[in-house]
Amino acid sequence: MPIPDAATTMSGSLLVLSIVVPVAGVLLAFLLGERYVRLIALLTLPPGLAIAAAVLVALPQGNGHLVYLLGGWSPPLGVALRADGLSAVMLAITAVVISGVAMFATADFRPADGAARAPFAFWVLLLAIWGALNTSLVAGDLFTFYVALELLTFAAVPLVSLDGRAETLQAAIRYLLFALLGSVLYLLGTALLYGRYGTLDAVLLSQRVASEPATIVAVALMTVGLLAKTALVPLHLWLPPAHAGAPAAASAILSGLVVKGSFFIVLRLWFQVMPGLPGFAAAQLLGALGAAAIVFGSVVALRQARLKLLIAYSTLAQIGYLFLMFPLSLGTSGKLESNGALAGGLHEAVSHAPAKAAMFMAVGT
Repeated sequence: MPIPDAATTMSGSLLVLSIVVPVAGVLLAFLLGERYVRLIALLTLPPGLAIAAAVLVALPQGNGHLVYLLGGWSPPLGVALRADGLSAVMLAITAVVISGVAMFATADFRPADGAARAPFAFWVLLLAIWGALNTSLVAGDLFTFYVALELLTFAAVPLVSLDGRAETLQAAIRYLLFALLGSVLYLLGTALLYGRYGTLDAVLLSQRVASEPATIVAVALMTVGLLAKTALVPLHLWLPPAHAGAPAAASAILSGLVVKGSFFIVLRLWFQVMPGLPGFAAAQLLGALGAAAIVFGSVVALRQARLKLLIAYSTLAQIGYLFLMFPLSLGTSGKLESNGALAGGLHEAVSHAPAKAAMFMAVGT
């Protein structure tokens, strides 16, 4: 069972830097204006990549985990940032994909293009998404997860409608409605857990949760909310028009990375925060929805005439593959275990990010 954090570990400050660097880029872009926004974004890439690499290197030296206590206060009084192997790998792949998309987008989003405020908005939103994703990957409590999800939503939705066309505005509004619904359900679940256990820290909750009606309802609400943001069938209606209608660089980020933010929190919730809950029925349901997503997404993708829609629907199918890990991770006790199935699912998530981003960028050429 995890031990509550008592102090910041060596190299724990890297977790703070992983958030501060892209956020500083956003603030600097607003300060210096549209003329320098692309340069600021490109100059942010090397330190961001270096920090992600440093986390990978520092993790073995910290016994497989890094911790940073904000203000030096331990949970539940304070907020802790944490990183393990999963966080480190996701931080690295996020930095790589963001960097690749940024280099691709230099030709499409130039300040001199005269496309209203689209170039400025794209580069600022790209950095904001990077900061929000990194926050979700190193957060140590359920409320910080919520904050990261909201930041990610309000940075991702405008990317859909950068060109200002009516159909992309409609897709962005639909995306926003599904995302807000997911946020409300997630926040309701966190409120129930806080009222019952008096903390939202992931480590402390994992030691206190019990299989009782209030906990089951809370976890169900949070899971449904996260599935709406991840676009698992049948909560997928927003994804195809949003990902297919956005500019190619934006589609690469949305499909390759943004949906992983909420999926990552689903994994944290079920495998680390609530490991003691019986998960047989939930795992079978998630697996069935995943299988339905594979079949539906693949069949509909093959019927598309537009290449971007084909790739968007294939994302639905590949999201389904990610959820097959849940029934495959069930142990003999009927509870979820961190076994080979989890490792395989994480490998699929990590490999899907650059592959799908590359597909959308190829279409953009």
